[in-house]
Amino acid sequence: MSVSVGKWTKYKLLLEDENLAPYLPVTKLFTEESLWEMMDIYDELIIKPCFGHRGKGVIQITSSLEEKFEIQAGIEKITIHGKKPLYDYLRENHCPPKRRYIVQKKISLAKITDCPFDIRVIVQRKKDSLEWNVTGKLAKIARDGFIITSAAKELVPLEEAIKRSSLNSQLLKTLLIDIDQVSLTAASQLEKYYTKTRIFGFDMGIDQDGGIWIIEANLTPNIAMFNKVEDKNDYEIIKSYRKG
Repeated sequence: MSVSVGKWTKYKLLLEDENLAPYLPVTKLFTEESLWEMMDIYDELIIKPCFGHRGKGVIQITSSLEEKFEIQAGIEKITIHGKKPLYDYLRENHCPPKRRYIVQKKISLAKITDCPFDIRVIVQRKKDSLEWNVTGKLAKIARDGFIITSAAKELVPLEEAIKRSSLNSQLLKTLLIDIDQVSLTAASQLEKYYTKTRIFGFDMGIDQDGGIWIIEANLTPNIAMFNKVEDKNDYEIIKSYRKG
């Protein structure tokens, strides 16, 4: 029986591994009940479609006192007062009932010159091999005013991003090792269900305290971004793994 490749399904599969659970931001299937349940705990939430790519349909909700809510999609922001008007607006404009969405705790990502960045990690195995390897890591820096990095203003090697960021540079070596280990563990977990897959792409984040998070897992990751940086070594390795 085939397994769904939707975000909600992959989140639940990763959550089954107790070693991965601490790296997964709290996520629920979007309903009116789950929205308020999450909003009662977190001031900032991300809502995204279960099926979608490159950041399409992703919005952020920020709450403040007296049931005042700011919705951001791209760089556009609007403010809505009241829970019921907010939910009705979301269903009418962003989250139609016929599609499934997830609501997720927003991670306060580390920043470079006030712009958040996240990480694309590629994990692969060769044909007739059970061994997973990290073949590429790249940081994506969001454009000014944007909440997501899908249309990144800059792509840089992860090591460079950490050094340029608001993070303590003394964490560099530990972060690189931990990101590799978490990615490999995640690939091994998903492989149980997507048995024919030989490549996973993980969108990961480092929060402002140096914590690591798995934001999303992809079964058909875009590798073209690795060809857009000066050092093409990771890109060539990824291509060689794809061939065999």
